[in-house]
Amino acid sequence: MIITLSLFTAFDLRNYYVKYFIQMELIDTTEFFDIHMSHSRKELLDIIRIFKLPITNKNDKNKKSLQDAIVECVRFLDNIEPEDEYFFINSKEELIEYLKKQNPAKTLTIKEKTEVMLVAKKLIAYSRHGYFLLPCGYMDAIEVYKDATYIAKFPEIPSVRKAIELVNKDPKLRDKIEMVIPRRVKKQLDKRKAVKQQHIPLYRKTGEFILTFD
Repeated sequence: MIITLSLFTAFDLRNYYVKYFIQMELIDTTEFFDIHMSHSRKELLDIIRIFKLPITNKNDKNKKSLQDAIVECVRFLDNIEPEDEYFFINSKEELIEYLKKQNPAKTLTIKEKTEVMLVAKKLIAYSRHGYFLLPCGYMDAIEVYKDATYIAKFPEIPSVRKAIELVNKDPKLRDKIEMVIPRRVKKQLDKRKAVKQQHIPLYRKTGEFILTFD
């Protein structure tokens, strides 16, 4: 009877320690966070797929269920696999920060984006025509500055980046327009630039040449 009790106690203790260590591994060291509503269900599914989050039956979940599942999953992860193709996210902290903020691709409605692009085109025309105010519909440099600071909030639009680049060369502007390009956009631009440089053709000219040294 004593032997049976000892065996039972040992078995019970083993189960206790197994449960204890499992709980220790699942201790959550990340504060709870909310996923911004601008991230669509499709994007959430892409995030689960790209970062290989262990979430079952993901295709059967609605947007709210996906949000809850991602938050619960990410909080217990030590880290994530870096992604350098679309999201440009390299750590768990960066993923959480991305999910908490508004989707950078959805900061403007179609109408708002059209308005921003029109202002950018106006500024580009103003810059390319010698920075003359009246021909481009400006009364003074203050109006130019107001338009430029307004569109500078949307650096993900190519025409905006071009407009700010040109306007900053205007000798009438006392202060330069600051445009903070999101890390994701900047990495995309750097990647495109690198690809273009790789495809720059090299030309070789053959023949006889005379070198003259003074």
